[in-house]
Amino acid sequence: MGKPNSLGNTLKIVKIVESDPKKFPQLLKLLLHKDSLVAMRAMNDIKRLMRADKDFFDPQKESLIKVYSKSKHNVVKLGLITLYFDFIKEFSSSELKRIKSLTLKWVGESEDWMILAQGLKLLEKLARIDPRIQPEVIAVAKRLQIDSRKAVATKAKKVLSGLKGIN
Repeated sequence: MGKPNSLGNTLKIVKIVESDPKKFPQLLKLLLHKDSLVAMRAMNDIKRLMRADKDFFDPQKESLIKVYSKSKHNVVKLGLITLYFDFIKEFSSSELKRIKSLTLKWVGESEDWMILAQGLKLLEKLARIDPRIQPEVIAVAKRLQIDSRKAVATKAKKVLSGLKGIN
């Protein structure tokens, strides 16, 4: 399987799926694999495919919220947070509400600094779209501004200062 942080066969898999898009659902199912390394590699492939061609994203956007968000792996949650952020304009208001709930849940449960920092980034963007959620986002950012990890605390402080001017 190789080193956990390497790309593995990502580029090879992306080429295979690009040439045969019917294989994409098989790749998506790997997000729920019991092995986090398999799920991580699948998420790398999926993000590359979706960012390169929206035809991979559009039919799956609902499943990214309803099915694959059930993964127990932080690496999948982090990947979903980044996809939600990248494709935020493609989601309906009801889908955005679900994304907000998922992100608040993950940020509330996680100790992973990347989920916390990227989750804050997504929550800030959601709060700019729907100012009614600002109090929830501000509460999370206030809690995290004293986090011992600089990246988390700095992002939380940035969110707090960024949302102050919006009403």
